[in-house]
Order: sequence, then structure tokens, then C-alpha cells
Amino acid sequence: AAKDLPGVKELFARHAAKMTKRKRGDIYKYITPDYYGLRDEEDGVLLELEGEMEGMNQKRLRAAREEYREMKKQAHNNNNHGGDGGEEEDDGGSSEEDEVFFTGLANGIAAQDAVPSQEVVAQVLLKKKRDELLNRFA
Repeated sequence: AAKDLPGVKELFARHAAKMTKRKRGDIYKYITPDYYGLRDEEDGVLLELEGEMEGMNQKRLRAAREEYREMKKQAHNNNNHGGDGGEEEDDGGSSEEDEVFFTGLANGIAAQDAVPSQEVVAQVLLKKKRDELLNRFA
């Protein structure tokens, strides 16, 4: 009954014309490489910001590694000087292990590229298990 009123049929016809189904090609026609981020580096702004952040991260990483080395040296010195004779003294192997882990920075390799080998991982795990057993039975 309402669809027979004057002007209503024309409203439905206009609405149906607007709702034509878009095809896949029409949808992808306006998607450019910008949409996927393929042109982000063309103006150089992003590369400059990434370079600054990388430099800051490398400085923080160097500082953290130096702090860690100092802690290890202090702990090693405390173990050597403050021992009561009953403790097993470290044979200096930890400094070699530290060097294996930290050689990436010295050679200019980023931290994510300095991955330890299987042998180093096995040695570290064995040392941790040994220390846990010694602490458990000590």
C-alpha cells in the first residue's frame, strides 16, 4: 500500500541505483603501493628517524653490556677475595663465555644477529644445571 503512494517508487529506484554491487576490480582500482607501505622510505624521513633510533638503541645496549661486565667482574672479585676456602673458585671461564656473547657488538653486528652457537648454549645450560645442583646440596 505505501509503495503505491506518489514519489515512493522513485525513492526506492534511487536507493537501488546507489546500492549497485561493486566488483573486485573496482575495489582494488584505488589501492596503490602507498596502501601497503611500499613507498614509506622514498622521502627519507622515515630512514632518518630509524637511523637515530638505531643509534640510541646501540648506545643503550653498549651501556647495558658494560654494566653487566662490571657486575660480573665485581662478583668474580668478591668470590675470589671473600671466599672461605670451601667454595669452588671460578676458573675464568665466565669471561670467555661473556666474550662469546658480546663479540657481536665489538664486530659491529647488531644484537639480534649475534646468536650464540649450539655449543655455547649447551655449555651455559650445563653450567646452570651444575650450579643448581651445587646450591641444592650445599
